[in-house]
Amino acid sequence: MDPDERRRHRRVDMTLKARVLKPDNVEEPCLVVNISAGGALLKAVNPPQAGERVVLYIDEMGRFEGLVIRSARHFFAVDYKSRRIKTHRTADNLTYAVNNKHMRIDRRDAPRIRHEQPTCVTLENGESLVCEILDISLTGASIAVDPIPDLGAVLTVGRMTGKVVRRHDRGVGIVFTGAAERMEDVIENTKPAETAPTFGAQIATPFGKKGNNG
Repeated sequence: MDPDERRRHRRVDMTLKARVLKPDNVEEPCLVVNISAGGALLKAVNPPQAGERVVLYIDEMGRFEGLVIRSARHFFAVDYKSRRIKTHRTADNLTYAVNNKHMRIDRRDAPRIRHEQPTCVTLENGESLVCEILDISLTGASIAVDPIPDLGAVLTVGRMTGKVVRRHDRGVGIVFTGAAERMEDVIENTKPAETAPTFGAQIATPFGKKGNNG
């Protein structure tokens, strides 16, 4: 096994918040027990069954489509095959997490995933700006945008409305004003409005049908 493959399969014991979207479109919270760039072992109250295809949203790591390769009473293991560039990025994120233990569990109820999605933001005056979502959760997002809006400004990202609660060197952090129950809905609704697909129709097809893991 070459060095890249060893790096990919190195499994790290780590506690991270996560969510799992099951084939029946039910999304539930779960917890990472250990993880590598190619798969993860997770703990859940109602784990998916072996052989099912699922979508994982792992705190600080990202979105992964994968196959449940084993399932027990409160645990399940997922193997996710990603494009090489995403596998390398996940390995880099794991290395960062190992060296920054404070990031593993915080007071947020939902995981915040690295997303890196180009989209558009509409300001209160109707002006639209191209921006990039850096990370996203059920409750808010960090976006790179220029010029940087003021604190308290109300923005619309895709079809999600939010309020600026933080400014940083690349843009702003916003809190969404509407409640969301599933990460997949938030991801779809923050895409540019003209390109966002009908959510139900997309998720009804088998996960990963196009060979694309986000």
